[in-house]
Amino acid sequence: MAESGESRESENGESDGEEGMRSWKHLSEWTGGVSPDTIESLRSVRDLELVYPLLHALVGRSPRDFLVRAAVIEDLVAADRASFRSQDLADVLYWLDEVPREAILRLLRSAGWLEHDPAVGTTLTDAGRWAYDVLSFLHKKLSAGEILPTLAGVEYALGIGVDPIRHLLSMKSRLIALMDEVEAARLSYSEVLLKRAAHRLDDVLALSAQVRAVLDRIPLDNVGARRVAREIHSLLSRLHTAAADLHAAVTEVGRQHLALTAGMTPEQIARALMKLPVQELASVGGAALLPVLPLVPLITTEVLASAAEQHILRERPEPEVFLWEEPQLARSEPDALTVPAEVLSFVADLSDLARGARSVPLAELVPRGDAGESFLRASLLPLAGDRAAGEGIAGRLGAISVDVSVDGTGLPEPVKDAPIHGLTPGSINPRKES
Repeated sequence: MAESGESRESENGESDGEEGMRSWKHLSEWTGGVSPDTIESLRSVRDLELVYPLLHALVGRSPRDFLVRAAVIEDLVAADRASFRSQDLADVLYWLDEVPREAILRLLRSAGWLEHDPAVGTTLTDAGRWAYDVLSFLHKKLSAGEILPTLAGVEYALGIGVDPIRHLLSMKSRLIALMDEVEAARLSYSEVLLKRAAHRLDDVLALSAQVRAVLDRIPLDNVGARRVAREIHSLLSRLHTAAADLHAAVTEVGRQHLALTAGMTPEQIARALMKLPVQELASVGGAALLPVLPLVPLITTEVLASAAEQHILRERPEPEVFLWEEPQLARSEPDALTVPAEVLSFVADLSDLARGARSVPLAELVPRGDAGESFLRASLLPLAGDRAAGEGIAGRLGAISVDVSVDGTGLPEPVKDAPIHGLTPGSINPRKES
């Protein structure tokens, strides 16, 4: 009966007062007095505050609490019932005694896993089902470098419309760790480490096409996720290159193995040599450096005379004579360069617009003549009104008092009756000088 009479403090592991002292507003005690609202890392995880009661109630104070409570949740989900009466709970959780069963159900209701309605009975909450879906992935013991769960997380986030940036950062971190492991294995010259890294690398590269297909589904307007996706593409390309070098290193290490007979292994030979005294090993090694037989003299008088004769009679080319002359003068450009008439026409149109009082759409000012002139105007348009543009034509364009504004997302839209098919919507406005 002592277990059923636990207070809220004993069931959750801390009192209500302690929970209040560990809330969001008290994080400033650990940040040197800085408000947590000004720290990007803390703001990005604040939405997990709603998950804390669920997980805290499930974990409990010991592995026994966690395992029993997790088994209760799984049995309730697998019972194929929308609601549970008291007798239904007793039938589903028949393996649990009545006193701990009531205590666990009461704790799960207070934490948000379950809710009780006298007219309906006990039901699972949506938050409880969601947390159960997440915890179901933990049934498999994952290896250190497996990216398949992370890849599934990216697909799930894209499917429900959630920003997958956190899953992408996790995948990027795994690929960076794998790259460091491959480099460390190559520098170790250890066959065991090389084969282990090659096996893990092959597992990741087998999912390369699937990873790239999922990354291509990231929306274009999600700039942060697209940037991390590009970095993951680059890491996968580097891992493909490292895979060939790693397999070549494994082959090279395999060639260095001794072809042993009589059932001996390199480990047995190394252990036998380690047992010998250092002096004996030094004497054997020193004797091995000496030649077994005396060298036969290969230089005779006739050979030496023949070599000297060939050295004297060899051809000696005369050294090349260098003529020192002054370099030719560099060709100079004319003092005044000819400015294209299309550029002068564009400057004149912008000057007339600056003296006027109305705004002109980009579709009215940019398209002119042919496609070449229209693209020329579009390329010079960013210099208009920029006072730091420079000298020459750039300086003249920057001195014109106009402002260029872009509407919408900046994507081109179709243009009718123009030499170009599409143009970014926007306008050019006369600048009101103070």
